Amino acid sequence: MFEILPLTPELLAELGDELGGRDFTDASQTDFLAKTTPCDVQAAPGNGKTTLLAAKLALLSRNWLTRRRGVCVISHTNAARTEVEDLIARHPTAARLTSYPHFTGTVTAFINQYLALPYLSGLGWSVRQIDDDAFAAEALRRYPGWGVLDSLAKNKKLKLKRRLEEWIALLDLDPGFTDIDAEPQTLTVRRRKGQWGAHTDCGKALESLKASMVRSGLYRYADMTALAWRALRENPALAARLRDRFPLVILDEAQDTHGEQLRLLEHVFKQDGTAFQRLGDSNQTLYEDDGAAPAYWTPGPDCIPLDTSRRFGGEIAGFASRLTARQAQTIVGLGIRPASRVMLLFDESTIGRVLGAFAEEARALWGEDCSRRDVWAVASRHNLTGKKGAWQPKSLVDYHPAYRSEGGSRGKANLLCRQFQKAAVHHASARPPAEVSEMLAVGISSLARAHGWRAANDRPITAHNVWTALSHRDLALPRAVRRLLRDHVLAGDAAWDQAAWLIFMEQLLPLFSPHPLGAEAEIADFCSFVAEQKADPADPERRSTKQVQFDDLTLRLGSIHSVKGKSVDGILVVESEVWKGSGADEQCIDLTTVLPRAFGVTDQPFTGVGLSAATNVFVGVTRPRELLGLALRKSEATALIGPATDQGWKLVDLVAQAAELKE
Repeated sequence: MFEILPLTPELLAELGDELGGRDFTDASQTDFLAKTTPCDVQAAPGNGKTTLLAAKLALLSRNWLTRRRGVCVISHTNAARTEVEDLIARHPTAARLTSYPHFTGTVTAFINQYLALPYLSGLGWSVRQIDDDAFAAEALRRYPGWGVLDSLAKNKKLKLKRRLEEWIALLDLDPGFTDIDAEPQTLTVRRRKGQWGAHTDCGKALESLKASMVRSGLYRYADMTALAWRALRENPALAARLRDRFPLVILDEAQDTHGEQLRLLEHVFKQDGTAFQRLGDSNQTLYEDDGAAPAYWTPGPDCIPLDTSRRFGGEIAGFASRLTARQAQTIVGLGIRPASRVMLLFDESTIGRVLGAFAEEARALWGEDCSRRDVWAVASRHNLTGKKGAWQPKSLVDYHPAYRSEGGSRGKANLLCRQFQKAAVHHASARPPAEVSEMLAVGISSLARAHGWRAANDRPITAHNVWTALSHRDLALPRAVRRLLRDHVLAGDAAWDQAAWLIFMEQLLPLFSPHPLGAEAEIADFCSFVAEQKADPADPERRSTKQVQFDDLTLRLGSIHSVKGKSVDGILVVESEVWKGSGADEQCIDLTTVLPRAFGVTDQPFTGVGLSAATNVFVGVTRPRELLGLALRKSEATALIGPATDQGWKLVDLVAQAAELKE
């Protein structure tokens, strides 16, 4: 196993100084720091969980001597992983825990590195790209080549096209597949709700399409989990070897890891004395498991509670505590400044004034300091919606019609321009160079394959061997291509401006000429420009974020998902729809559903789609330090006005204001 040094007051003070003057003397904090056995940590928003995790790594690094075994830190997203790495990168001893024999990375990276990719290599299957959006775009482009699928999509009586294309876009490999040839012809796929079975012509065509995608080296992230399960079942000793390699495994943001990935980690590490320590906030479970038997992290009865929040004070803490619907928790707000809370009431004719009214509240609070404040307006749903039934606000677009979500170009995620846009955004956001390089390599390898090029020994060109393959053709070629990528994609505007893109293509494509006979149209389509808005290049964090300007105040717009993990100065949560399906019990308007309990009007528990709405609203209202706003229809606020006023909320009635102006 491993040992933790005794937590003396002097050592805790040292840790605090090393991590920016933090205080780690709270009983729950020291409990976690000293833990050498499995545990769960239920952490309130803004409690400093990530810094506490970094403190534990700094503590471990003081006496971790073995070079054969390491600490494994797993997160769900690259953002969470980067946050941990940034905290320990400057530490004199903890920095070494980011390299061998240790592991710090996402759950996807862990599964790929230690299980899926080695197994996949043993099968002789190539890897071109692992990306859900790119897979969906290419699969939807290919499926008309299967007559059965094309006929079903075109049969207007069946009205099956939308469901069929959903099955195709989400075509996951089943761990029970039987075709293990290097060039599989048919592969068992995971059957989704309502999907036609393998015994039908449709099912057989889907399995054939999946095999086609695998032969091209295109995978979904879930495919890697399926391959990892296959590896563990065929090689049971793998799990024991991983437990021996990593005696301590810390799962950060545990609420975000669910379904088969969570089951797999528990299968490997939740046994034989491994210290499997899971940190998170189950009340922020935004990512939902769409499997037949959903699996989520739930803190155990003996979990370590981190109840305090340094982000906000008691006003927001008390309100948010009533929304801890998944794991009851009384949050203690330690924020110094009292928060301003405002409720905006509107109707169909005044919804367009909501954002401006919130901007006025921000200016009243901060005055000339507004320009330096990070202020947001967010919604559960932020894409365009259909207009059916009686009017009600369904999306952020209803409040600001010019807003568009970033999902619009997913249908072209397989095209070269879209891949380079993604790389450019990551580069501008100061993401690790290795991530940016891999994205560029994915695009260049796809371009090389489109020209019929192959790697040594007639192997397919992939992101991992593309530069070697290019150098075999011409030693100067990799350098020439990289220089073009640097000048036109990373430092230039080629990914965002059509004229600049055409100039870039005029210089890049001749390096790969001549193209194979008959491939001209395919290459032209692959290299076509994808129109996408380039946001403010002066601020990398805002490249892909929509915003609206109110004089000196910038109001950033996005989904609630987009602000998860952030601390902001002010936020407005606008009423919108939570949609899980076409049934009446699969959709609701979030604030209408959630606020009666939040204001103490009712104690009804949340279930189904209502639980999803409560989770969204909880995440939204726990982001701000000083200003919290809620915007909902006046017609739905009758029972809330009294309790809100009693609890210190300011009411801004846009409907009444509009009526006064007419008089």
